[in-house]
Amino acid sequence: MSDPLFQNPRQARIVVLRLETFRGLFQEPFVDPNHLLVDDSLPYYNALSQCIDHWGLVPEKTELVRDGVNHIFATEFVNGAPVIIRISDGNLRERGEVLGELLWLEHLISHGCTVTTPIPSRGGELLESIEVDAGTMHVCCFERFGGRQLDPATDAQWNEELFLKLGREIGRIHRASDELQLPADQDRLSWHEIRLGQFPDPLPDYFHPEVVEAMRGYYDDWRSRSTPAGPYGLVHRDLHAGNFLVENGDVQIIDFDLGCYGWRTMDLAVLLFIYYYYPSLRVPGATPELAGHVLAKLVEGYREEFTLDRDQLATVADMMMLNTINNYFLMLPDPEHWQAAMGNPRITVMESLTWIEQLWLDNRKLQIELEL
Repeated sequence: MSDPLFQNPRQARIVVLRLETFRGLFQEPFVDPNHLLVDDSLPYYNALSQCIDHWGLVPEKTELVRDGVNHIFATEFVNGAPVIIRISDGNLRERGEVLGELLWLEHLISHGCTVTTPIPSRGGELLESIEVDAGTMHVCCFERFGGRQLDPATDAQWNEELFLKLGREIGRIHRASDELQLPADQDRLSWHEIRLGQFPDPLPDYFHPEVVEAMRGYYDDWRSRSTPAGPYGLVHRDLHAGNFLVENGDVQIIDFDLGCYGWRTMDLAVLLFIYYYYPSLRVPGATPELAGHVLAKLVEGYREEFTLDRDQLATVADMMMLNTINNYFLMLPDPEHWQAAMGNPRITVMESLTWIEQLWLDNRKLQIELEL
């Protein structure tokens, strides 16, 4: 192992890392939009090599789960405990923002939520910031849940019981989050401040100008609205099937990296949009009526933990329209990449993006048949 990229024995040991996907953890073909591919993974591996002793990791047991602006590794402590290491590009996430996420998770756990559990380093730090040639990398460690992901299209556990439990967990997270005040220097962003999926400036030619104009007006309208406590607060913002696991009937919610301040119905809209409307990922037989039935079960569980009135529910369709905006700006620059990342769905990503454009050109909102 004489590769000059690795200048000490600890770095050299990282070469033995297996780069194949860790099959037992992530089976869902949908790729989290927050994990865009990057040109160079070396800075992440350099940061990982410097963190082996911070947590007492076993390099030979370390595998890449997914790459992107966050690199996720499944590994073990020297005592055999399974854990996850997440390495984030400091150019996209400030240290205080990441610390805010970790403090939020600790608060949720203390209030009975089954969510990603951060583990302090041997030095007692929830977050280790590592300097590499490319800049700062933020490294944190989490317990690895034993549950599995569900395939919404084929899994028998994708059913009413799951929706009730998931709604209950979302409501518990929102209720607990309302009792948290993060420090000003360790706070999370508002939904419209998240950099990924925003309006590009300048606008590339391949974006439809009429579509962008309509989207911008809608986006600005929601950004300017009042944000009352209760309907608005900390949300996960990325609750699709890739971000929760099921074990012995229990739901375990993971990956709070996109967590932000937003409308609480955002955490209901993401799952509905992806699996009941978005053409490339729609489940068989998806209709507005079926989406309404799923929403009804989510709400039933949610209301066991937190309040959700009819005025709030009326915003679910609006939150799905905001999802079309994020999806459009995220995927149109490279639809071929997303087509492959989704497992080459029969209805292509480009067809789905054309569908989004037509929604906005026709001035149509997504419809959902509420059963409440």
